[in-house]
Amino acid sequence: MAKVHYLLSLLLALTIAPLLFAQEPTQPVRLELPFNTQETRTEVIALPDSSLLLYYKNSNVWNTKADFNFTRYNHRLEEVWKSSATVEPDKEYVRHFTEAPFTYIIFSGEKSEEFTFLKLNLKNGSSETTTHTLEDVDAIYEFNVLYGKYFLIGRNRENLRPLLLYLNPAEKEAKILPAVYGAESTFSDMLADPSSGRVDVVMTESNGRVSRLQVKSFNSLGKLISNNFILQQDDKSLLNAEITPGDTTQKILLGTYGSRDLRYTRGFFSSPLASSYSNGRFYNLLQLQNFLKYMKSRREERTRNRESARVNSGKETTFRYRVLLHDLIATPEGYVLAGEIYYPQYRSNNSFWSTPRSSFQNRTHEGFKRTHAVALGFDKQGILIWDNTFPLKDVSTPELYHALEVGYSPDGRVIMAYPDKEKIIYHVMHEDEFEDEENDLEILLYNKNDKVQFTEYPGLINWYGANFVAFGFQRIKPSGAEAKTIFYINKISF
Repeated sequence: MAKVHYLLSLLLALTIAPLLFAQEPTQPVRLELPFNTQETRTEVIALPDSSLLLYYKNSNVWNTKADFNFTRYNHRLEEVWKSSATVEPDKEYVRHFTEAPFTYIIFSGEKSEEFTFLKLNLKNGSSETTTHTLEDVDAIYEFNVLYGKYFLIGRNRENLRPLLLYLNPAEKEAKILPAVYGAESTFSDMLADPSSGRVDVVMTESNGRVSRLQVKSFNSLGKLISNNFILQQDDKSLLNAEITPGDTTQKILLGTYGSRDLRYTRGFFSSPLASSYSNGRFYNLLQLQNFLKYMKSRREERTRNRESARVNSGKETTFRYRVLLHDLIATPEGYVLAGEIYYPQYRSNNSFWSTPRSSFQNRTHEGFKRTHAVALGFDKQGILIWDNTFPLKDVSTPELYHALEVGYSPDGRVIMAYPDKEKIIYHVMHEDEFEDEENDLEILLYNKNDKVQFTEYPGLINWYGANFVAFGFQRIKPSGAEAKTIFYINKISF
């Protein structure tokens, strides 16, 4: 049985009241489910109407029997409906996309080219599935739906390059959409925009020396309806970008640019989609007020002085920053572009190998570490209004995916947060007001006398407005009772 507790009891309210004045986040409700990591796989999905969808698969050790279940909760984590679906037991969750009133989920199985697509009705939990063999693809990276038709970015099983595909679920075959598939080219963003009846795909085209952006737009039948090239300006190569919704005359690209070394970002840019590159705006990293504030103040000052001197003498900066962009957040004033600054980590194996001209120490790639995260606020014309920074400590991922969740509150605050065992580490930005204090929030239990023995697979997603959802598996020892393993969902309100 699911067990929901409202955590803001009178005693807790009295305890938290002083913190609320300082805008500390609260945890008004917690849900516990009797799941364990050996038998249950879960996925928590935020829905556009402020409700929450929980997918959970219960299976045996050999994965020969499995139940695929869904529960929808309202904003108070009260159950709305519960349902199950018929899916082959070997299938595992890959990605999802919501186009109301349906959420679409992709499953993969033992056959790498075979994918099952489940269409879940959010009104009552009914579902239907189709299975498709995508001969050219062995993995799916991105998934959008427009008027019930699927747009996919996958990996070509032959050359491991990205592919753009269109799939009508009523048909067996998917088709590869026209795009540039060069060795140095990749996809930057894909946005289903039902208001304009199109899917916009942003591609980075590169020959290894310079790069530009291309935006292809398709209708719901997979037909190409427009193609726009965003050219580089002078010595600036456009690296990647996010695209805004709206009609062509209003769309803006917001992203990063580089120069000679295309691995590193030199700054951020904005460019209208329907105009030439000369109308773009470029902001180098030295122009940003807070980008370097992840450093100690003296180091930041030395860095700014050194790099400014290089720029004034006609040289390039020595910045070596890589940026992983988040999806754009629309605001009443314009847009917020967030990104994580990272670098690859390596471990020395204390062995060497050589070429005729040089020797190299053998190193093993260990993942990607973050130094800080940034947020930039733009108006609706793409003019930069403010920037801010969240310094990060000991945050890394084994593969390159988002380590943080980003939300935007109705009163204009940008909230960045990530899970860390039994805590949530968070930072609240008020436009360009920088604060370097790191905040943490302990995940509340039903009973303050209970003890958490360990937490596994902690997760966090932005839910709606200034509300997030923290979840994961916990082993809990209640006072005077035996320990139990549960799956928890806590609402976090900022």
